[in-house]
Amino acid sequence: MKLFGFAAVLLVAATNANATDSVQLYTLDCGTIEVSDMVSFDKQRRFAGQSITLKVPCYLIRHPDGDLLWDAGLDEALAANPEGIGTTFHSTMSQTLTSQLAELGMSPADIEYLSLSHWHPDHAGNANLFGHSTWIANRAERDFMFSDAMKEAQTGYSALKTAKTILFDETYDVFGDGSAVVYGTPGHTPGHSVLLLTLNSAGALLFSGDLYIHEESRTLRAIPLFNTDIGQTLQSMDRFEALAEQHQARVVIEHDKNHFEAMPKFPKYLD
Repeated sequence: MKLFGFAAVLLVAATNANATDSVQLYTLDCGTIEVSDMVSFDKQRRFAGQSITLKVPCYLIRHPDGDLLWDAGLDEALAANPEGIGTTFHSTMSQTLTSQLAELGMSPADIEYLSLSHWHPDHAGNANLFGHSTWIANRAERDFMFSDAMKEAQTGYSALKTAKTILFDETYDVFGDGSAVVYGTPGHTPGHSVLLLTLNSAGALLFSGDLYIHEESRTLRAIPLFNTDIGQTLQSMDRFEALAEQHQARVVIEHDKNHFEAMPKFPKYLD
């Protein structure tokens, strides 16, 4: 009887350990951009005159070995301006990143790891909240971000200059178990990257950064006017598609409104 009771305790302990070992993905709303003319999203001008609503997500990955924030959205100061800012690109924000973290009992100080697909302000807007985090950065992207050519832009992410930083060139396995792997996909910017996340129940998800802006741009392999290197971008698209096929991954085009709305509504999550 005592042996049975001890076995039961071990079984309960094992069940609880499995529950806490799961990786969870939260999709946070970090802004919206209404684009009145998409002409700049394709060098061949195939989207000229079209309008689109772009979502700006931040992704919180909760892992037993730490919390990772993938992309940091628009600067949350935007939420103080209910009318939004901008004309052709009109940006608004209904809630801050900080307030959404607070719903989970967290603050920016609780985020162990930050990784950005690239430096653009709709992906790095809140980077200065995470200067205490370990920044996982593509080497080419970090070099560019703190180059002389980027001096004016650096105020938006200046705290990262002195942050503890892990640099990578091709790939980086964040937790060392294959659950969250960052891949270099240069071209959109010098060190643009994407994230492959593997969850116990939901399986593999592949986050695009700005490699694609919406489903049609993926189909057409459209390259924006604001792009660093066409050849690199096309090679990175090939790498992305190969990863998606290899891992049978659900592709998440980060700015695509339909993709955003298909994710569990915060504070619900995928695991």
